[in-house]
Amino acid sequence: MKQLAKKIFDIGKRKTKKLLKSIYYFTNIFKNLKYFTKELAQFLKPRNEEELSRGAILIEFAVCMPVLIILLFYINDLMRIKRYYSQTEFVAQQMANIIQNISQKRTDKRITLTDLNHAAALAWLTVYAGDTLKKGYSAGAPVNASPWIFIYYVKGTSGNKATNVWGIRISCRNHAPAWDKVQSSGNDSHSGLKWGTNVDPSYIHPSLKINEGEYKLIIENSFNWNSAFAYDEKKAFNLRLINPKGNTRYILFPSVVIFTPKPGLFTKTAP
Repeated sequence: MKQLAKKIFDIGKRKTKKLLKSIYYFTNIFKNLKYFTKELAQFLKPRNEEELSRGAILIEFAVCMPVLIILLFYINDLMRIKRYYSQTEFVAQQMANIIQNISQKRTDKRITLTDLNHAAALAWLTVYAGDTLKKGYSAGAPVNASPWIFIYYVKGTSGNKATNVWGIRISCRNHAPAWDKVQSSGNDSHSGLKWGTNVDPSYIHPSLKINEGEYKLIIENSFNWNSAFAYDEKKAFNLRLINPKGNTRYILFPSVVIFTPKPGLFTKTAP
C-alpha cells in the first residue's frame, strides 16, 4: 500500500514538474512574443516615419524644383537687365567726360558732330570691344542691337522753366562709317526725353534741374534692337522670362546723364 501511494505520488510529482515546466515555457514564449512584438513595433515605427519623410521630401522636391528653377531664371534675367542698364549709363557718363575734354586743347573749342561721333564710338568700346561694332548687328554684344543716342541742349528760363534749344539723335548702323545724325525739333517716340518751350524742367526729364540762364546737356543712351533680324527682343538679350522694357519695343535699357557743359562747347545751333 505504501509502495502504491509512493508510486502515485511520484507520478503526480513528475506531472506537476512537467506542468510547471510547460507553464514556464509558455510564459517564456508569451514573454518572448510580447518582447518580439514590441521590438518589431519599435523597428517598424522609425522605418515608417523615414518612408513618410522621404515621401514628403520627394513631394516637396517635385513641387519646389520648378519654382526654384523659375526663380533662378528670373534672378538671372534681373541681373542681366541690371547689367545692360549699367552699361548704357556708364557709356553716357563716358561720353559726357569725353565731350567735356575732347576740344580743350583746340583754339576753337566748339563741339562738332565728328566730336560727338568720336565720343560715342570711344564710349561704346566698353560694350562693343575692338571692331565688333563695325561688323554689324550679328557680331555685336549683345547680338542684334546697336547704340542709339539722343542729345538735348536745354536752357533755363525765368520762372524756373526750361526750353529745348536743340536736339539730335546719333545712331550706329551696321556699316562703316557707322554714325547717322537725325535732327530733333519735337517729341520723339523713341526717346524718353520730351521737347518743350518754357515748360517745367521735369517735363523734359524727371531728374532735370536747371536755373535761369543756365545750360544743360542731356545724353540718353540705349540699345536699338532691330526686329528685322532673326531674334525677338528677349532672345536678343539672352533673357529667359522677362521681356525687356524701354522707350519703345525697339529702344531698350535707356539711361540718362545730365551735366553742365564747359563754356564755349555748344551754341544755339546743333553740331
